[in-house]
Amino acid sequence: MLHYKLQIGCMVIVLLVLVLYFRERHEQKNVKRMMCFERLLIFSLLYFVLDIVTVYTVNHLDTVPVLVNNSLHLIYMWVIDRCLLDVFLYVATMLEVPITTNKWKRLAFLPHYAGSLFMMLTISGIEYVEGTISNYSMGLPVITCYLMVIYYLCLAYYVWKKHKDNLPKRSRVNFLVCFPVFMGAIVIQMIFPDALITSLAITSIILVAYCAMENAASCELIQYHEEVIYAFADVIEGRDGSTGEHVKRTVAYVGIIVDALKENGIYAESLDQEYLDLLMRAAPMHDFGKIAVTDTVLQKPGRLTSDEYEVMKTHTGRGADMIKTSLAALEEPDYITIAWQVARHHHERWDGSGYPDGLYGEEIPLCARVVAVADVFDAVSQDRCYRGAMSLDESFAIIEQGAGTQFDPLIARVFLQMRDKVEAVFYQFQEVNNG
Repeated sequence: MLHYKLQIGCMVIVLLVLVLYFRERHEQKNVKRMMCFERLLIFSLLYFVLDIVTVYTVNHLDTVPVLVNNSLHLIYMWVIDRCLLDVFLYVATMLEVPITTNKWKRLAFLPHYAGSLFMMLTISGIEYVEGTISNYSMGLPVITCYLMVIYYLCLAYYVWKKHKDNLPKRSRVNFLVCFPVFMGAIVIQMIFPDALITSLAITSIILVAYCAMENAASCELIQYHEEVIYAFADVIEGRDGSTGEHVKRTVAYVGIIVDALKENGIYAESLDQEYLDLLMRAAPMHDFGKIAVTDTVLQKPGRLTSDEYEVMKTHTGRGADMIKTSLAALEEPDYITIAWQVARHHHERWDGSGYPDGLYGEEIPLCARVVAVADVFDAVSQDRCYRGAMSLDESFAIIEQGAGTQFDPLIARVFLQMRDKVEAVFYQFQEVNNG
């Protein structure tokens, strides 16, 4: 029984995670399911069962037939490799690596199939060795299994090294805490094959993945947070005669811009995945300060007087101040920083003639420069209480004419290059409103 305690304990932990995971998905149907994580849970439970069974058979060689022992070990080693494959697939999915491409399919699946075939052909050469803690298996099939483990660990490390910025900082930290445990357990098992601690490796990755990424309650909390922000932004936008769709369209345009900037390597040193995620969450707050502007100014049907315009301009500073005072206790500091910058500086101009601080060029935070283009395009292409909507050609011309004076020229150029995608968003929202 001493040989099985660790495996049984780890199996209970993973079984609990599996029950919690599927119960939460059943109760909260709006939370997205991660199929590769579900496969990892199922194969890991099969792994624990086979680990316990093979520990028993290898320590009772005198009573267990060789054919049974070899067959169980073959299945066990296949499941180990399958678990490592699913660990890689899960990490790759989290890092947004395109594993559906032919290149990644070959890298991920061909070694698994080849290794499985080789282990099956050489299983008769497996050896059972008497150890100080427990008997264990050796031979070509076991060496092949170890090589496959090393291969998938190296492959996972490669995609992690190259794409780790695609994960939010909090999730990166959680996985970095897990990796030493995972790697350490595998290395110790290879050096001391009778240690029987590989179950720690699988359990550690499942626990961290569940707590950091797959906990339905946390996912739903984030979703509720975003819905509240959109609802609040809709109320604010509705006060100045624009529709509530302004916020959603602006965020959609922001998404097109940042994806294009990232794809073209523009401002690549700043646009890691965490920054992009925070920007997409912060963009709806750009006009937060309008809640403090009077209706007589916001809803005036004609041109504002100079005094009224000065009142309107205060929405940038007021919005930034309210974000810092109202949300600081509820949100992470990085989000507050970006939301503050977006609210305060989205009316700054590239030539320094904007407000409230007259920032010039790259003095303007990148997030605010992105939102400025998206916000202006949506504003001029829609009906407002003080004027009618411009045509799409006129709206794009506004962005083109403002490049280098009102807008960051690189961001304006990228936006214009993405005209097809921008128009697709424009017509998509138009169809929804008309339907």
